[in-house]
Amino acid sequence: MKELSRPTGLVENNRQLHERFRELLGSARAESCQVVSTFLDIRGFSTFTAHGESFDTALYLRSAFSTVLSVHFPDAAFFKPTGDGLLVIHELPGDAQQVPQIVSSILSRCVSLVSTFGQITANDYMINFPVPQQLGVGVARGSVTRLMSDVGVLDHTGRCLNLAARLMDKERPSGVVFSDQHARELIDPQLATLFTHDRVCIRGISEQKPMPILISKGVEITRSDREPIPEADHVWGDECTLSLDEVRNSSSYAFYLPRPPRSDERVGVHVQYPLFGKDGRPKQTVSWLSVRGAFLERPAGPMVRIDLKRVKEHVKNLPETTTGKVLGFTHTKTTYVTFTPYCELDALDTP
Repeated sequence: MKELSRPTGLVENNRQLHERFRELLGSARAESCQVVSTFLDIRGFSTFTAHGESFDTALYLRSAFSTVLSVHFPDAAFFKPTGDGLLVIHELPGDAQQVPQIVSSILSRCVSLVSTFGQITANDYMINFPVPQQLGVGVARGSVTRLMSDVGVLDHTGRCLNLAARLMDKERPSGVVFSDQHARELIDPQLATLFTHDRVCIRGISEQKPMPILISKGVEITRSDREPIPEADHVWGDECTLSLDEVRNSSSYAFYLPRPPRSDERVGVHVQYPLFGKDGRPKQTVSWLSVRGAFLERPAGPMVRIDLKRVKEHVKNLPETTTGKVLGFTHTKTTYVTFTPYCELDALDTP
C-alpha cells in the first residue's frame, strides 16, 4: 500500500513565518498612534466547536473572517485573530475634523455586520453545517503603542485595546458597545438613533464608577454590570462584640456593613464564640457559624439584621462568666461573642 507523503512544504512555510516574526521582534521599534480598536467575538463558538469537527471549525473561521475583512473592513490598518474572534485596528489621521466621519463609518459597519452575521457564510458552498448566528462587538478609541518593524506593523498594545475587549464581553447576547468621552459628538445624528445610553463598571479600567457607553439594539446590560465591582468574594465589615447575656436577651441584632450589597451579593454575619472544657475553663480554640441576614438601609449607613435564634442554640451551654485567680486575686471574666458582618457573592448568581 502506498503511503501518503507528509505535507512538508506547508509545515516548513509555517515554521519560517514564525521564525521570521521572531527575527523581526529583535529590531522592532515602538511608535505611538491614535486608533479605533474593534474586537469581534463569535457568540456560541464553544458550543459550535464542541459539536462539530475541527476541520469544519477551520473552514468556518476562514470563510467568516475573510468576509469580515474584505467586505466590512477592507480599510483596516491591522488585524489579527483572537481564537473565536478578531481584533481590527483603524489608525486615525492627525486631522481631528476627519475623526467623526471615520468613527461613524466603523460603527455603522459594525451594526450592519451584527445584523447580518448569521448569513455571513451563506454563499460559501464549503459550509454545509450549522454555524453560529450572533456576534458581539466592542469599540473604543484612544492612543496605543504600535510595534513596528522594517516590513510593517507587528502588533499593538494599550488601554484602548483592553477597553474594547472588555466592552465586547458586555454586549450580551449580541450587538455593539462603544465607549468614548465624546461618543455622541463623534457619530452622526442618523446613526445615533441606533444607539442608547447606558453605564457599566469595567474591571481594571473603571471598577467603582460606572463609565458611559452607547449600546446598539440587542444589547442587554444587567444591573450588576452597572454596580461597583467587588474587591473579593467577601467584603468584611468591622467586628462587634456582644456579651453572652446580651445575645440571650435579644431576639435579633443589626450590624453595620462596609457598603451596600450589589444585586449579585447577599449579606450575613460571621459569628465566633469561645469553647469551654468540662472543667469550665476556656479552651484555646473557638468555633464559628455564618448567619444570613436582611439588608437594611439606614441614615447612618447600610446594615444587616440577623435573627439570633441559631446563635443562641450554639452558645446555650456556655457560661456567661468565668472566674480565675491572678496573683492571688479572684478575677471574673465575661464571655463575649464576636460578630463580623459581610457582603458576599451569591453562589446562585455566580457563573
